Formats: sequence, structure tokens, C-alpha cells
Amino acid sequence: MSLGRKIRDFRKERGITLTRLAGKLGISPSYLSAIERNMRRPSIQMLKRLGNQLNIPVNYLVGSDEDVLTGKRLKFMRENRNLSLEELSEICDMPAGMLERIEDGQESPDLECLKKMSQGLNVTIKYFLDSGGGNNLGRRLKKVRLSRGHTVVSLARGSNITEENLRLIESGEISPDLETLEAIAGILNTSLAYLLMESKDVEDLLATLGTDMLDMLADPDVQASLKLLKNFQPGDMRHIINYIQFFKRNQC
Repeated sequence: MSLGRKIRDFRKERGITLTRLAGKLGISPSYLSAIERNMRRPSIQMLKRLGNQLNIPVNYLVGSDEDVLTGKRLKFMRENRNLSLEELSEICDMPAGMLERIEDGQESPDLECLKKMSQGLNVTIKYFLDSGGGNNLGRRLKKVRLSRGHTVVSLARGSNITEENLRLIESGEISPDLETLEAIAGILNTSLAYLLMESKDVEDLLATLGTDMLDMLADPDVQASLKLLKNFQPGDMRHIINYIQFFKRNQC
């Protein structure tokens, strides 16, 4: 997908007119139109401004490396949910061959494909696009792992994830979901809060959550409940988790 088409598709997806975006960028609508039609090449500074206005990473606009990162994140999420390519194909309404090429970094998904992937896996589009910026979670995880005397092999085995995925988490290339991170925290005998929630850079994890979950987390009652949980001991937390699992299994 060309640079111009990416800009145009995300502008339309955001509901922003050509004239409005051009005004925010301080350029003429005709110049922006020329960029979208690949008749003009924007400067690096203009690309950064476009990325900021459209809330998409610049490396997604210009680089092929992001295709590899998107594929890794797609594969991580699929395997984490124990889905085959065929099952993912049915969920996302996309050909299995196309999904396999995306996972291998051989094909770049357009906006429509990204929407189908995010809806099928119940994550935000940002999860597939964001390069991760700072890697506070990965660095903290690696630091705790080494301090506990764990190798990548032993921690991966205990957490029931692959060594490759653990290395990708530590390097910041993919983000773990809550269940995976909880398993890792349990093996390392540390708190989930220390690994993630005390960090100002929690965007990667939040990006893996669906819109329903994000709306729930914004609820004041839910936030008040989460604040109470921080004082619980590990045994208390396990009891609460077991109760929640029991409640979900026995819902009518």
C-alpha cells in the first residue's frame, strides 16, 4: 500500500476532510491532495506532523519494517488464543493464505484488513501499528528475570509461552496479554503492578484490549475496585480470581 493511500485511508477513517487536515498541517489542500495521490513526496518533518494528526506511527507510513512487526503481533495474538490460520481466517473473514503472508511480513495489510483483524481478535488497530516507543515493560521484565536467576528457556517453559515470544516481549516487539503477563509475574514471584501498571508507558498493553474492556476500565466503580486490589496479598488475589472464574463458568 502506497504512502499516499495510507494517509488518505486513515484520514477518511478518522472522519477528517482534506481541507481540515491541510489546515491543521499549515499546507494547501491541493498540496495534501498531491501527497495522497503520490504526486508529491512529503518531507520528514511533514511526515511527523501527518503522523501526529492522524495518530499513526511514522514508520508505518514509510517503512516495510512495520509489516514484519504487524505480522509478529498478529501471529503472537493468534497463537496466544490457540487459533489456527483457518480459524482466524473464519473469524476475520480473510483468506488464510493472506493472513499467513501478513504473519511472515510478506504482505502489508491495508486499513480494511487491519479493521477485520482487530475486530476478529477484539483488539484495537493501534495494537498492530504502534512500534512501542519506550520499552519499559520489556526492560523491567528482563531485569526481574535475571535477578531471579531465570533464563529465557526456564521462564518461557514455566509461563507456557515460546522462547521466541518471550524474547519479543522483552525486546518490546510484541505486547503480552494480561493472562500471559500474570503467568510470568507468578513464575517470577513479583506483582503485575510492578511489571506494568506502575509504569507510565502502559499504552502497549491497553492497545491489546478491546473497546468494551477499555470502556469498563474507564468506569469509576471499576477503578475504585482496582485501587482496593493493590493491597491484597497473592493468596487473596488468587482467591478472587478463582471466584471470578467460578462466577463466569456458572453464569446463566
